[in-house]
Amino acid sequence: MKNCTIYTRIAALLLALVTLIAFVSCGGGEGVTADVTTTAAGTAAETQVQEEDNGRLNARDNLPDDLDFNGAEVRVLSRTGDPDTLIEFVSETATGEVVNDAVYDRNLAVQERLNVALTVIRNDSATRHKTLNDIIRKSVTAGSDDYDVLANAIYGAAPLTLEGMHLNLADLPYIDTEQPWWSTPFIDITEYNGKYYMLTGELSQTMTSGTYAMFFNKNLFAEYFKNEPSLYETVSDGEWTLDRLISYCTPVYEDLNGDGRANEGDRFGHFFTDKETLECDAFTGGADIRLIEKLPDGSYIYNGTAERTVTFIEKMNKLLFEDNNTCRTPNNDETIMATMLRRETIFTTWLLTGVNYLRDMDDDYGIIPIPKLDEGQENYTTFNHDGSTSFALPATVTNAELSCAFLEASAAETYRTVTPAYFETALKTKYSRDEESSRMLDMIVASSYQDFMYVFGQNLGAPISMLRTIFANSTNCGKALSTLAAKESSITTMIGTIITKLDELK
Repeated sequence: MKNCTIYTRIAALLLALVTLIAFVSCGGGEGVTADVTTTAAGTAAETQVQEEDNGRLNARDNLPDDLDFNGAEVRVLSRTGDPDTLIEFVSETATGEVVNDAVYDRNLAVQERLNVALTVIRNDSATRHKTLNDIIRKSVTAGSDDYDVLANAIYGAAPLTLEGMHLNLADLPYIDTEQPWWSTPFIDITEYNGKYYMLTGELSQTMTSGTYAMFFNKNLFAEYFKNEPSLYETVSDGEWTLDRLISYCTPVYEDLNGDGRANEGDRFGHFFTDKETLECDAFTGGADIRLIEKLPDGSYIYNGTAERTVTFIEKMNKLLFEDNNTCRTPNNDETIMATMLRRETIFTTWLLTGVNYLRDMDDDYGIIPIPKLDEGQENYTTFNHDGSTSFALPATVTNAELSCAFLEASAAETYRTVTPAYFETALKTKYSRDEESSRMLDMIVASSYQDFMYVFGQNLGAPISMLRTIFANSTNCGKALSTLAAKESSITTMIGTIITKLDELK
C-alpha cells in the first residue's frame, strides 16, 4: 500500500492569498465594534463587471417603489474575522478592486433606495468557522433590541432558531422566497409547518466561496493519462464518479524524494487529510448522501444503514485505504492546495475559495464537480459549507419591516451586481484558467445544496463529524456500518426533539 501516513506537522507553504478587502481595526466589548458605511457614490464596480446582460441586471424585486424609512439605522451583526465573511457587508470605500467596489456600491444603493443608514456591527473574532451565538443569546435573553439583522453561520443559527431566538419570517412582509436570490434548497430543509426562521442565498457570498469542488493538475493528468478523454468531457457525459476517480488514482505513485518510503514529498493521485476533515463533507455531498432525509410528507428518516450509504462507505474505503495512492497528511485547511502547486497530487478537494491558493501555480489546473456516487446518480451535487452565512431577525427586534426590506433589497442588489462581480469577473475570469473550468463552475454552484444533517448538526450530535471520524483512518472506516447503525436510535430521538421544538415555536 502506498498511502502517505505522515503524522508530524509540516510547515505550510506560503501561498499568495487574494485579499478582497483590508481589515479594519476593531476594539472593545466582546470583540464587537461598529463600522458605519459612508454615503459617497461609487462607480468602479459598474465599469468592471462584465457588460453582458444575462438577465441579472434587469431582475426586479417586488418591494414597493415608495418605501422610505426616514433615515432609520439598520444594524447588521456580522462575522468579519476572515476575508470571506468580511466582504459580505464591509466595504468602506471604492478601491478599484471589483468585488470590494460592488459591495460598496450595493450598500450605497440600498441605503439610498430605502432611506436608511447601514451600520455593520463587526465581530472580527468570528470567522466562517465561528458563530455569534453567545452574543446573540445574551442580547435576546436580556430582551435588548441591539440588532436588526443577524448574519451568522448556518450551523450556529439553527440552534438559535430552536431556542426561540429568531422571528418567524413567514409572518413578515417584503421577503419573497420565490426570487432567485434566495436558496430554495435551504428553505425546503428549514421550513416547517409553513414557518421558517433563517434564509441564505446570494447575499451570502460565503455560500458561493464555501461550495465544495475538486481541483486537478491538468499537466500531470495529461502526462499520466494521454489516451483518456478530458476530465471535462467525462463530467459532461455524466461519467465522473468515485469509481472513475479511483481508477485515475491507482496507477499514480512516484518516490520523488528518493527515500524509499511512500510519504510526503512523493507523488500521489489524490490528497485526503488523515484526520477529521471537510473533504469528507465534500465527498458526502458529491455522492448525494442524505444521512437524514426530509421526506415529501414532512417527516424525516435516518439513512445511516441504507444501501446507498453502504455503497458510499465501500467506495470511500477503496479510495482512501486500499492500494490507490491517496496521500494522507495532517494538513486540514487551504494549505492542502500546496500539494498541487508542488506537483505532488493530481486531485485535491476543497472549497471554491481554494482557487485563491492556486493563482501562482506554474502548471495549469482545472476545476470540476465532486464525483458522483455512480452513473445511476442523475445529477452532480455538492454541499455548501455549514459555516456559510445565513440571515435571521432577532426575536427582540422592534422594526421587523425595516429588517425585511433591507434584506430583500440587499439580496436583490447582490443578485444584480455583486454576484456577477465575484462569480463572473473575479472567480471565473481572474482565477480560472480555461473556458471549461468556467463552465464547470456554473455547474458546481447550480448543484449546491444544504443538508438537514448539516444545517441542524449541532442538535443532532454532529453526524457529519461522525462521518469525518469514519474516514480519518482505516480502522474507523472498517467498522463504519456498525458505527452508523449504533447511532440510529439516538439520532432518531434527536430528530424528534427538533420537531417538538419547531412545533413549540411561534
